[in-house]
Amino acid sequence: MARWWRRIQHCSYRVCPAQFGGREMVDEDAQRAGQASGPIEEPEALTGRFPEVPAVPELPDVPEVSPELPPHPERPRPGPVAPGSYGKMAVAATAATSFIMPVIVLGYAGWWLDQKFRHTTAWFSLLGVILGFAAGVAALLKSIRQLSD
Repeated sequence: MARWWRRIQHCSYRVCPAQFGGREMVDEDAQRAGQASGPIEEPEALTGRFPEVPAVPELPDVPEVSPELPPHPERPRPGPVAPGSYGKMAVAATAATSFIMPVIVLGYAGWWLDQKFRHTTAWFSLLGVILGFAAGVAALLKSIRQLSD
């Protein structure tokens, strides 16, 4: 057997053809002390020395728990959303997109024109970015006006 298993069991093996397929377990601590020791008892022989394990009792059924809590008195109760209550939030969420998208689209269109006409300078790209910036500022101002109303 493995060396670590012998350390755990505190036993060593010596050749004996009668038991354990040619091996007999001997108490290693008794050998070190110089005492004569016989083979370690089998688990079946030990069952008479210890009381029986009691039977496992039946467990009760799991109780059902209601996960709902009563409503908090200071918080408003959830209900149907009033029409148009999310309108200003939607305008605020699209404000950044309405500013940056014209810059990206018109800048890409200017780059495409520079590639098509084989320009070595990026005049169309620069013009597209400037026009996109102007269109983005106009869209952002429109969004701000909608939020202020």
